[in-house]
Amino acid sequence: ALNRMIDQVKVRASREVRGAGYKLKAADIKAAIKVNRANGGQLRADAVASGRPIPLIKYNARQVGAGVSVDVLNGRKVIAHAFIANTTRGGQQVFVRESNAKHKKVVKGGKTQWSALPIRKLWGPSIPDALANKAVEQALIQLINERFPFILQHEHSWLQKRLQSKAVPTE
Repeated sequence: ALNRMIDQVKVRASREVRGAGYKLKAADIKAAIKVNRANGGQLRADAVASGRPIPLIKYNARQVGAGVSVDVLNGRKVIAHAFIANTTRGGQQVFVRESNAKHKKVVKGGKTQWSALPIRKLWGPSIPDALANKAVEQALIQLINERFPFILQHEHSWLQKRLQSKAVPTE
C-alpha cells in the first residue's frame, strides 16, 4: 500500500508543479524525484526531490529582439540583453554578458568574429523549490489523506482473499 501511494505521489507532484505554473516537462520533474520504496524490513516509503537550479533553456526559452523570452512562472517574461548560444557540448543555453565584458576581435578558423567575454549562464528554479510551493504541498498532503485509506483497505482485502485461497481445508 505504501509503494502504490508513493508512486501516486510522484505522479501527482509532477502534475501539481506544472499546474502551479512551472512550465517544465513532466519527465524532467519525475527524473528529479527519487522514490525509496517500502519492503519487509522497512515499512516506510518516501519521495525525495533533489537537484540544482534548472537552466533557463528548459523553460521554453525563445530569442526575441529585446533579449530572451522565458516561461518560468506566471506567464512569459523577457530577460533584456540575454541571448541563446550553443555550448561546447552541443546544447543550447541562455546567457547574459557580464557588465565588465569587453569587445575584441577574434580569428577562428580564418574568420574574424567579435567576442565579448565574460558571459554568465542563467538558471531558473529547481525542482525542490517548485515542490516547496505551498499549493503543491497542500495538494500532495490532501492526496495522501484521501487516497491512502482506500489503497490500504484494498491491499488488505486482497491479502485476505489470497490467504483464504491458500488455506487448505483439512478433512
